[in-house]
Amino acid sequence: MISWEVIRNLPAQVSVTLLTFEGPVGVADEVRQRCEAVHVLPTRRHLAAAVSSVLSLHDVGTMERTTRAAAATAARLSSRCDVSLVHGPHVLFLARHLRGPMVLQTVDPWSVRVGMESAMTQGWKTGYRSMKSRLLLRSERRIPPRARLLTVAPRDAAEWSDRLGREVRSIPNGVATHLRAARRREHPVVCFVGSLNYGPNISSVEILIQQIAPMVWREVPQAAFLIAGRRPVPAVMSLAGPRVEVRANVADVASVFEEADVAVFPDEHGVGIRNSVQEALAAGLPVVATPVAARGQEVHPLLTVEEDLECFSREVASRLTVNRRARGLEGNNAALRSWGDVANDYLGELETALHEISGRLQQEGRSF
Repeated sequence: MISWEVIRNLPAQVSVTLLTFEGPVGVADEVRQRCEAVHVLPTRRHLAAAVSSVLSLHDVGTMERTTRAAAATAARLSSRCDVSLVHGPHVLFLARHLRGPMVLQTVDPWSVRVGMESAMTQGWKTGYRSMKSRLLLRSERRIPPRARLLTVAPRDAAEWSDRLGREVRSIPNGVATHLRAARRREHPVVCFVGSLNYGPNISSVEILIQQIAPMVWREVPQAAFLIAGRRPVPAVMSLAGPRVEVRANVADVASVFEEADVAVFPDEHGVGIRNSVQEALAAGLPVVATPVAARGQEVHPLLTVEEDLECFSREVASRLTVNRRARGLEGNNAALRSWGDVANDYLGELETALHEISGRLQQEGRSF
């Protein structure tokens, strides 16, 4: 999502060559039209990548993309471009093959993320993930010094910078602002949006349905809960019931927000900035979130942050019973960061990387 939005919003004078990988969602026509050239590479078979990941530091997604063709293509294309942007933790391995100046955006630094996941496990898994986090950090410290490093959340940037002993900048994501459509349901609706095969999100929806929902139903018995997102695992699907809908692989989260009266995010774990919080706010939808879910968010009139679950539940119930005509309108026009702002920040990083390398080589009497 981030890379697509950045490409779409870069100034027209910036020429873009895109290198990406096959996946369930192809390259959008709008993105293809914006690029001078698009190269889509095949990935390794999932089973082979899964076996390799067991014997490697890296996750399955990284192993699927770690191919000779990817390394060779990245080296060839980077030699023809002024500067390269590597986006996403799954493709950081390309850094050692790129030529010339580069900017690496990790989204979530793997060593930080795996360290967070170790706190969610018990027994031998905790030790295994802690060890893997340390080994990943050792690998991340070998990222070429000429690479400018970016991540999304300011807290993650500060932590990763401290771990690596080098500068890491934060570029928070943007959001497309749009007005909410009229409600479609007669009964009040609480929604949760997120990837439903991601450990912290699985934990969040379990807390939502098993602990928060019963407290909300005591005050608003007719309330319905809508859980929507990609690839729900069996543990999430099992939460479905008469007043709980699990909606898999929604094409447009805006349609979920249009149906809901309040979006809730009772996260206990997580890294980065939660995009779905920003998207709900941009849709004019009230949001109730824990401090973890609201990490990196600016103060917003529609955002309520509650850590205690009883207070959290009372706030959700309150949002379901306020006057419907007033609901969501008071903060819909509050300023939110746009994807144009984000693209300008990326462009600034790319220009800085290019100028730094050019200046260094001029001092040495060389060129790249």
